[in-house]
Amino acid sequence: MQEWPIENIVGVVDLLDGKAVHAIAGDRANYQPVAFCVGDPIALAQHYRRRGVQSLYVADLDAISGRPLQVDLLRRLGALFDGEMIVDPGWRGPESHATLKSICNLLDAGVCSGVIASTESVSSPEELSRLTERVSVDKVWLGLDYRAGDLIVSPKLRACSASDHMHSVSDNQHRPSNEVDVWITESQRLGVNRVVVLDLAWVGREQGPVTGEICRGLKEKNSAMTIWSGGGIRDANDAIGLIRSGCNGCLVATALQHPK
Repeated sequence: MQEWPIENIVGVVDLLDGKAVHAIAGDRANYQPVAFCVGDPIALAQHYRRRGVQSLYVADLDAISGRPLQVDLLRRLGALFDGEMIVDPGWRGPESHATLKSICNLLDAGVCSGVIASTESVSSPEELSRLTERVSVDKVWLGLDYRAGDLIVSPKLRACSASDHMHSVSDNQHRPSNEVDVWITESQRLGVNRVVVLDLAWVGREQGPVTGEICRGLKEKNSAMTIWSGGGIRDANDAIGLIRSGCNGCLVATALQHPK
């Protein structure tokens, strides 16, 4: 049996109402506490550390749904990983001022090392510039969220036509050819060169990752880009396959959430 490429493995914690929940297929209304640790996020993070995992990805599902960021819990998790933790706080844009203030405090304190601006939440690619005005670009990650191969965008952006937001991109050079290119073009114009790629339909299902070709395409366009991806990883072979596709970090939850 292949050994996990542990230096490339990123443990995943999905936080909901103070609990670590088992994310399955993006069906958040039915997420249940992680069974073996009875939903204790600290116990889950400690379990990852015992397995040798050095980095953590945290999705604050409270904040993503519009509630306050779970600051105290994030501080405790960050302490376990010496700040090697990136957080998706559901940042949307100007209306997320309180969330941005909280995440900036966590970054300044060294509690976490990065913040994700995900296509699911951010109101438009241009709003990335507002985030980089407050957060150093080397701490900003673009989150490309998919569901069964289709890019997920915020309700605000969904209301706009593709041609409208393609024309609004600040870079006046080559016009991007598709929706993903809009986000990549704008993020790289700002100097954001870190990307998290997730297909929510495969999360927690242990049926194998489906994001390899996306990672490969991004890496071919920019070899210096740092890419983390996951969703559906069953074992070390799946992780190795993603790494060979250009992925630098593999997000793993379910396959690691077994006592050892």
